[in-house]
Amino acid sequence: MTSVKEQEAIRRLMVFLQEWDSAHKVARSHILDNFIKSNDSKTEPELELEFSQGASLFLARLAAWLRMTYLLPWRWQGDGEEGKVHQKTV
Repeated sequence: MTSVKEQEAIRRLMVFLQEWDSAHKVARSHILDNFIKSNDSKTEPELELEFSQGASLFLARLAAWLRMTYLLPWRWQGDGEEGKVHQKTV
């Protein structure tokens, strides 16, 4: 059974992850800036402790978003062309 403090930490984590998941590029950039500012010198175990063992969930989302946003030379088109991948114009 989890304590009230642990339950509150889990709730905060879920709210944070839902905010990230529903945000667009600009909002995610702001969330990331705030995350970096508030956790600048923390280690991964410290983050796990603060995020109720859920920091890795956010870091996985962050890595996927960075890869999809900045590293891949294509973009996903979901506006009526389901399943099609288009080359990004530079």
